[in-house]
Amino acid sequence: MAKTELIDSHVSVKQCTRAVHALHAYASKKQKEQEETELLPSSEQYVWLQITVKRMHPEHKIKPFKIPLKHPLIDPRVTPVCLITKDPQREYKDLLESRKIKFISRVVGITKLKGKFKSYEARRMLLKENGMFLADERVIPLLPGLLGKKWFDAKKQPIPVCLTRKDLKGELERAIESSYMHQNRGTCTSVKIGLLSHTPENILDNMKISFPAIVNNIKGNWDNIQSLHIKTNSSISLPIWTCELGDATGGRWDGMVQSKDASEESKLDEDSDSNDTDMDSEEHSITPKEVKQKRSTEGAEKKKAKIAKGGPVKSAKSALIGKKPGRP
Repeated sequence: MAKTELIDSHVSVKQCTRAVHALHAYASKKQKEQEETELLPSSEQYVWLQITVKRMHPEHKIKPFKIPLKHPLIDPRVTPVCLITKDPQREYKDLLESRKIKFISRVVGITKLKGKFKSYEARRMLLKENGMFLADERVIPLLPGLLGKKWFDAKKQPIPVCLTRKDLKGELERAIESSYMHQNRGTCTSVKIGLLSHTPENILDNMKISFPAIVNNIKGNWDNIQSLHIKTNSSISLPIWTCELGDATGGRWDGMVQSKDASEESKLDEDSDSNDTDMDSEEHSITPKEVKQKRSTEGAEKKKAKIAKGGPVKSAKSALIGKKPGRP
């Protein structure tokens, strides 16, 4: 019997091939039908890898993890790439020219981002005109407030790059050729691993290269991964790998199910707590009649104490009647 080929010792290549071919055929058919009925061309469809984990990540990271790909998602010869830099902007434009870097379409400084692109319409046009955004890693913390949520809704978050490296051209090329995983606090994360314009074989090549890098950037690695699916922007997701459903090592409930001894101890603790609560409730249960009697007794005692201290207490009405006119 032939040995099953696996990606990163876990995912079956045969299952991935079947899922990629089925998804590619379905999405291509839907896109062709849509183009026949619509006047404007539809936007490029991405192929996404959905990673579902067992335990949520405790913190949200602004800086994404770089995921290598064999077949890039962006071609700077066709898709414009914008670079956001520190001030002064002219210094970095001259730097790109001196290094003969011609695949960056536009350079925008922080001052220009606050001025020329301050209005919503200007920022929307900047987002629409560029397919990818790179940014100096020193200004990344400032960008969420300057750009707004539309960048994140469009999945065009600026990718941090180091503009002080000697091999600046290689740094920018690697940033454009890679995909990125944005770590969130939920249990599901999506990563772009291909385009619908790619062939199924190209998408499969990207899966083989990207899987190890994706798993290494997840806390717990394979022990924390519950399932892997692939989908396009608008399609259903197809499963390519799922963990065992038992509580064995690497299973869905590994480390989440209590042992028999621990469950018995917790049950005994709960029983003792419930018994203590019942005893307390029995000791402190008082009828409404007893409450009324208690209040009347307390009121009588207060009245007696007041009389003993200052003599008989007159009511306000009797005090007013006893007064003579003209006397204070």
